[in-house]
Amino acid sequence: MIVPNDPCLPLSIDQQLLDAVVNLTSQRELEALAESLVESITNLTNAPIVSVYTLDTGLGQLSANVIASSNPYEPKGTHLSSLDSHSSLRECIESQEIITIELNNGRRKVYPVLEQGNVSGLLLCEYVKSNLIQSDEMVQAITNVYGNHQSLLNHHQRDGLTSLYNRAALQNWLGKALNDDRLADRRADGEGSIGCFALLDIDFFKRINDTQGHLYGDEVLQVFADLMRESFRFNDQLFRYGGEEFVAVLSETDLDTALVVLERFRTTISQHNFSQLNQVTVTIGVSEILPRLQSGKLIERADKALYYGKNHGRNQVNAFEWLDQGDFLTSLEDQPQSFKLF
Repeated sequence: MIVPNDPCLPLSIDQQLLDAVVNLTSQRELEALAESLVESITNLTNAPIVSVYTLDTGLGQLSANVIASSNPYEPKGTHLSSLDSHSSLRECIESQEIITIELNNGRRKVYPVLEQGNVSGLLLCEYVKSNLIQSDEMVQAITNVYGNHQSLLNHHQRDGLTSLYNRAALQNWLGKALNDDRLADRRADGEGSIGCFALLDIDFFKRINDTQGHLYGDEVLQVFADLMRESFRFNDQLFRYGGEEFVAVLSETDLDTALVVLERFRTTISQHNFSQLNQVTVTIGVSEILPRLQSGKLIERADKALYYGKNHGRNQVNAFEWLDQGDFLTSLEDQPQSFKLF
């Protein structure tokens, strides 16, 4: 007698599909969701290479970023800066249809990831000749489930005005990143900083709202967010914490490099011609990210550097480590923080 739920028996394709849907919809983070899609498609098709891309229009150029992949030659974090040389990816975006490319040893297929009728990403699968029997409809259906769930997560983790990640997403990132054993081990092994955490505050924003109105204030916030997306790398994390306060997490970046990047962004903002106002400026405080550091402490360090800049002329970038070494922060210990902690 065959027992249907015997774990020793191979799963039917229907059960595999159900498991894939359950696994996808149980995810609560975008990165984990993409990794779940790679795992699900690999299990369903036995494809040796499965990659998930997200699309980006930073710097006015359409590009694709790998957010999950089983391809060792194109791991997570790979950035395809221009799609002109990736005709199959661009064709899939423009047609919103499955694209098939015949290879010497198999076949490559690109599936569109749709969110509310627009292509927000791509799924790439490469099949070998010995395993070309697969269903495009099945793969696209799973990809559609992924796109729908991604849209829901984006709705809860994105700021409605600027489309940057919101405060809840920042809390999730801090809780995960600061307790990552792999990052702690790397730091202990002397592999350098795991990144830098920057707080950015638009100068005199209340004055902008009071003199120009809140609708124009919203426009300034949107332009500011667009300039952030254009100025930082695809693998940096950008957040709107609330009001005129923003966060930039510079991944795999030491403090000296972070200061160069942030100073360049400060200059970009000060030189941008904002309609009606002409000039807007930003004050920035930054601190290195240390494993095991409590999220409140990390924010406090960057906030002290930000607060120093606010009280010494604004429109500048300061690092907690530099100020701390110079003993400039002792007088700030009892001062109220400009950046609210969790």
